[in-house]
Amino acid sequence: MIINFHGRYTEGDQNKFRLAQEGDLGKICDYLKTDVNKLCQAKIEVFDSREGKQNADPHHSISRASARSGQMTIYRFWLPSDDPHFPHETTHLVAYTWTEPYSWEVELDTWDNKKLKKTVELVSTSFMQEGLAIAVDDIVFGRKLLEEGELKFIDDWCREQKGQMPGSLVGVINLEGFGGMPNKVVVPFSASFSKYLLQTYGVDRYKEMYVALREINTPEENVKSIERIYQRQESELLAEWARSIG
Repeated sequence: MIINFHGRYTEGDQNKFRLAQEGDLGKICDYLKTDVNKLCQAKIEVFDSREGKQNADPHHSISRASARSGQMTIYRFWLPSDDPHFPHETTHLVAYTWTEPYSWEVELDTWDNKKLKKTVELVSTSFMQEGLAIAVDDIVFGRKLLEEGELKFIDDWCREQKGQMPGSLVGVINLEGFGGMPNKVVVPFSASFSKYLLQTYGVDRYKEMYVALREINTPEENVKSIERIYQRQESELLAEWARSIG
């Protein structure tokens, strides 16, 4: 990966950051059976201010780190006193190499509370993108999920909110449904469900399913793709997942 620093970073700071990214990338590629050489031209643009990151990010997102598939670039605000590891966005870039992206027009929220209409390139749906990245955080790195100031493992989030979990994938598999539920419910659900599929049916089948889903398909079409690839009805998969987390 190519890493560019914007701001006041010592050589030691830069080396610490590079080593963390190289280690994380190797672990993610090993787990997701992806050739690390496909990421040799991917970039991370590192900024010592949140404003610098937000202004450079083509989507002007408020978040501290954002992966953009069109540029195969992560934009990240990082201070040397912070943990240099943040594998979540790197997982997004790894998944972007699995197939040719499709284009989708969407209206995005920006850091300054404006609406930005963009044509973006994706390889799956928002539900699966976030689900995969957080599942890898959990499986590979043992990282907990932070939502509304609380830090918990994804399966614990789901167990504690059992009655609020979606009863159907149709309502959440595309962005409209995914964004219509509280983050503390739908985000751990997407991650725990992806974790179950990865660990039960394997990475290869998960990747086949992941790239078959598109925001430009209807939710019903996307769920049918999941059922076709896993040879299970949606209700069966959800019941299996629920049993797996107790």
